Amino acid sequence: MQRPGVIVAVAIGLTALVAPIWWSVHLAWRQSLAAEENRLRYNARDVDRRAEETRNQMLGGEQVLKKANLAPCSPGEIDLMRQIALVSSYLQFVARIEGDNLICTSLGTVGPIPVGPVTLTSEYGIDERLNVKIPIGTGESFYIFSSDGFAFSVHPDLPIDTSTEGPDVSLAIFVPSSAAHLQITGFGPHLRPEWFRVIPKGGETAFVDQGFVISIVRSAQGDFAVVAAAPPSYVHRRVARFAMLYVPLGVVCGIALAWAVFYIARRSLSMSSVLRAAAHRREFFVEYQPIVEVDTRRWIGAEALVRWRRPGKVVQPDLFIPMAEETEVISLITNCVAAIVAADLPRFVSIEPDFKVTMNLSPSDLRSTATLTTLENILRVAGVRPANLEIEATERSFIHGEEIQDIIRKIRSLGISVAIDDFGTGYSSLLYLQNLDLDILKIDKAFVDTIGTDGATNGVVLHIIEMAHSLNLGTIAEGVETEEQADFLLQRGVRHAQGWLFGKPMAAESLCDSLLEARALREREISA
Repeated sequence: MQRPGVIVAVAIGLTALVAPIWWSVHLAWRQSLAAEENRLRYNARDVDRRAEETRNQMLGGEQVLKKANLAPCSPGEIDLMRQIALVSSYLQFVARIEGDNLICTSLGTVGPIPVGPVTLTSEYGIDERLNVKIPIGTGESFYIFSSDGFAFSVHPDLPIDTSTEGPDVSLAIFVPSSAAHLQITGFGPHLRPEWFRVIPKGGETAFVDQGFVISIVRSAQGDFAVVAAAPPSYVHRRVARFAMLYVPLGVVCGIALAWAVFYIARRSLSMSSVLRAAAHRREFFVEYQPIVEVDTRRWIGAEALVRWRRPGKVVQPDLFIPMAEETEVISLITNCVAAIVAADLPRFVSIEPDFKVTMNLSPSDLRSTATLTTLENILRVAGVRPANLEIEATERSFIHGEEIQDIIRKIRSLGISVAIDDFGTGYSSLLYLQNLDLDILKIDKAFVDTIGTDGATNGVVLHIIEMAHSLNLGTIAEGVETEEQADFLLQRGVRHAQGWLFGKPMAAESLCDSLLEARALREREISA
């Protein structure tokens, strides 16, 4: 290999070696992060479930009290409030409230008990008072939630009383509708206000901030969301465990892949270098296969077929074109063919003014706007009409969709006709063909060979001809080798063909000689 090829091959090999190892480390990190996110999500969901149950117990208790419609603070209502508190796992007591005072409670107290001003009102109209100390019981702080004259007391630790993996995990409940996303309860050393992000109701999310893993779960019904956070050390411990599994596997895969990629790259780069050198040394040349009118056998055009002349032999295109397309050397070969056609075409046109040369373009050619410039240069250098030039694209070119179709439209706008080659051997259909801007449909030799046989595909050629006629496309049959095939095609409206029956690929000089002989013969017939 040449020096640039060696550098590229070494770079590819090193990439192949390092990539699996890097990926194994990355996978260990992703797996660790995912595991930690899932664990925190479980914690947040559990707190959300507890908070939802607390809310449901309050709403249920309120509905029962309203439905009972007992006199406020009557013995019956106090007894009912006591029953509601007893069957509720999260409610400490139930009360009647007026203004900022509890006027009676399920604890049996009657008389105003101040609870202070409302801390916030949720989007559902529930007044929330945080850290309220009342002069009954143990004197602990409670959260008081009130609506429509009824109040419910909740101990702040109950909703977040869930098990976590370690002491450094932080949990909090906040109110998304509040201006500052107010935290109403929580514990842990790592809570930050910027983590209290508003997400859609019933939604979940997870993210990493400065190494901390954070999970958020928002209630689907209530005006609250839960945050769970863990420090970086939790993920790092998991990474070490996963790395012990993935990294050795990545090393083995990296070594194997590096060897395989280097071997393949070395071969590809070697061929790529050879093809590039051949293009620069102008080792590629063109032979022309005549295209004829089937009924008159008059040569109306020719297809330019590229060949590669190496010391002692000529390499056929099916041996080097696929590699050229893979390594993007095909554009250099196309330029070589274009230069040769530009030099030969004026000689053909001087003999037959309507003579047309067909050039094959690869899928990569048809994705490049430089192809338009190449075709314009052929017309300018050769000094011929656009009608003297035609391009041919294989069916597989059109799998690239709009990108190539746009180039095709621009080529046709130059006045250059476009043919589709190898039709029927790929994925084409009538619907697909209707959407393309084409002029000619070429019938592949594989289908022409079935004419007059009992092969399973011998009817396909008829369908292709009918399809072309229905779309007003011209047709050219390839690979015609017998008179039987020519007659069959002519009878079904195929006016043009190419193949060994009419002429093998030949040099430009031989083509000119044949055109001159044919013209002289016509002139003698006219004069006679």
